[in-house]
Amino acid sequence: MSKNVDFENAMRKVSENDFELAIELFTKALVHNPNSTDVFYNRAVAYLNLEKIDLAIFDFSKLIELDAENAFYYSCRAFAKSRSKDKKGAIADYEIAIKLDPNNPITYNNMGLVQEELGYMEQAKKSFKHSDILREAEENKPKTFGEAPLKNVNSDDSQFTEVEQKSKKEIAKDVFRDKNTFKEFVSFIKNGFKLKK
Repeated sequence: MSKNVDFENAMRKVSENDFELAIELFTKALVHNPNSTDVFYNRAVAYLNLEKIDLAIFDFSKLIELDAENAFYYSCRAFAKSRSKDKKGAIADYEIAIKLDPNNPITYNNMGLVQEELGYMEQAKKSFKHSDILREAEENKPKTFGEAPLKNVNSDDSQFTEVEQKSKKEIAKDVFRDKNTFKEFVSFIKNGFKLKK
């Protein structure tokens, strides 16, 4: 099987919540392309779903090794570290993500949540305030329409165009816009991807 077939089958298994088999297929896909950021990212998320936090952190660390300038990867690893009880490590990763992308309200919000858990209330308030300011600026920013679709990021490795990836990032931003929504999302994950009744 080629990397793409393994990757596609793994993504199907993810959609079926069969994370164990998805991880096996992602691992097979890495044999064909050991530096695939798509595969490492999705395998890390599958590990998170199975509460295999240390393995998720390993894959997020590999992503950072492959692309040390990607703020999103640091934020992902910070999220995983916060779930492993490494709150200080999470804050350190969020701080790096902020240096790389200082205008991301989600990162400030998530860092505020961790600071709040550690009892750093003043720092948490500052992080939440900064998140709110950035979010409001983002919401008030004029929208542009009619832009041409962008080319594939990496035709050998990427399953999505930049436009599709951007829309996924926008969805993620919507999920993590404020601390209450983020807490609901974490609860959703902990509840086995089921909504509470």
